[in-house]
Amino acid sequence: MPVKQTSIENRSLRNAPMFGVVSYLLLGVGVATFGPLKYQGYRVDLVLPFMLFVIMAFSVGYVLGSRTRPLARVMLKKGHCHAELKMFFCACLFASILLMSYEILFAAFQGGLSFSFSGGAENYFAAYTDYERNSGNYSAHFLLMSIGALPLFTAQVLGILYFKDLSRLSRLAVVFLFVSSLLVYVLGGGKQKQFGDIIIYVVSVVIAKQAMTGRLTFATLMKVALVLCAGISVLLALLTYRYRAIGVSLANLNEKLHPLMHYQEIEFLNGILNKAIFFPIVMFSGYLGQGYYGLALSLEQPFTWTCFAGSSYSVSVILNRFFGVEFWVTHNYPYLVGFATDWNQSKWHTVFSWLASDLTFPGVIVFMGFIGFLYGRVWREILLYRNPLSVMVFAMMNIGWAYAPANNQLMHSPGALFTTLATLLVYFCFHVNFNVDPTTLNLRSSRLRV
Repeated sequence: MPVKQTSIENRSLRNAPMFGVVSYLLLGVGVATFGPLKYQGYRVDLVLPFMLFVIMAFSVGYVLGSRTRPLARVMLKKGHCHAELKMFFCACLFASILLMSYEILFAAFQGGLSFSFSGGAENYFAAYTDYERNSGNYSAHFLLMSIGALPLFTAQVLGILYFKDLSRLSRLAVVFLFVSSLLVYVLGGGKQKQFGDIIIYVVSVVIAKQAMTGRLTFATLMKVALVLCAGISVLLALLTYRYRAIGVSLANLNEKLHPLMHYQEIEFLNGILNKAIFFPIVMFSGYLGQGYYGLALSLEQPFTWTCFAGSSYSVSVILNRFFGVEFWVTHNYPYLVGFATDWNQSKWHTVFSWLASDLTFPGVIVFMGFIGFLYGRVWREILLYRNPLSVMVFAMMNIGWAYAPANNQLMHSPGALFTTLATLLVYFCFHVNFNVDPTTLNLRSSRLRV
């Protein structure tokens, strides 16, 4: 039967991702300003106007991207693009299975495979003891996992998108990728990022899939909200065990916090919530808000241009290690803030401070307009054409937005940098091939039977 086409004229549907991003950014500013963690010399009078300009530029770009019609293939052999997609997905799925099988064995032999939150927390701190950035050589294992980040990302996102259309064996393979990631990275390594990534992938793809098929209802959004709440609960549990491993609790929190921040009790919340529950919530508020403190400090620093190499730690390392270029990242805003105030680069400064090192803060505002345009464009292609490459970019950009209060996550680690650049390259080269009127494709012809 013909595929039901989603109405792009539905404003609430068309603008939903924009409202989500804007709400998230404003939430972070609000938590930094009114939350239980207070920051010495935090200037909301600098942060709020800048963020309003960022939001305005992003929103204008988004509206333009979501309203202008993308290029489309009006004459394309039926099923041709999906045959190519099937080959791409199969290759990524096979590579990812090998990769994660190797990771499980590697973790087991290294003694880093744990089956409890407490064990994972201990492994996390043990792994970062005496760690110094940009020191030593990168191991073959590290390089392999950095390159393998791309097929793993692709297999997970497309695996969720086409899960119902896959063969039973392929479904088991996709489930294996998620279970092994949780086992190795979350339970084994005590890391929160990989768990957060999985939640973002699932939520992004489910929302996109429901929207593209015209089934994004209030009930669906409530289910998504429940998934997010469950995910945040697990993150809070990970936080609790991580801080418990180093002896931090609400009672001694101010003794353990950075000298430029302190905990201030909120009476009515203390009366409602148990301290064991309230502690991880307090620390989670730091995840949402402390980057905006770093942004406030950055806005007070003089500009030092980093030659388009300071906004990404990995780019700076590559240029320094292989081309002998100056290690420009040490001249960016997070480092300058660290030198001036002791809020060093290991603390959070938002993605905007990192980008401003290369683009200036006014340049970041303009750049957010282009980011908004791309975000709106891929969402429109999802609604109009069910474009799988647009779904991949949408999920990837949501990772960037989720970690926007922290750093330039999409270009921070070598694996993230490679995945981001490769995904964008594939998208810009081939996305038009998938912009085929969905009324010309039926459900069976668009399935990925593997």
